[in-house]
Amino acid sequence: MLLPAPMALAQNQPVRVRNTAPVSATGLFLAPTGTSAWGANLLGGLFLPPGAFLSVQLGEGGGCRFDLRMVLRDGREAVRRDVDVCAERVVAMALDPTPPPEAPATAAPAPTTPPGRP
Repeated sequence: MLLPAPMALAQNQPVRVRNTAPVSATGLFLAPTGTSAWGANLLGGLFLPPGAFLSVQLGEGGGCRFDLRMVLRDGREAVRRDVDVCAERVVAMALDPTPPPEAPATAAPAPTTPPGRP
């Protein structure tokens, strides 16, 4: 399959993935859009501090649209789907601004009365 020259050139250029979350990332995964195969952790056991970026060289002919998943040191994840990395050469990975739902409050145990007392 022949690709238009600008698209083919864009696929050969590295993409920068920037951690804009307030916590270091321990995992960074890419998958072609429409698949569920995240592949290997691109950080390879390293950390990606807040504000830092990782240059990712995509394989030739891999296409332009990818899903990205960044796992943070505290276990939260940032996911971006259907990113056109040929057009967006720096991909900012941030947490969803919506706060996670709060855990339901647990009721305090009812006081117990010692046996034989009213």
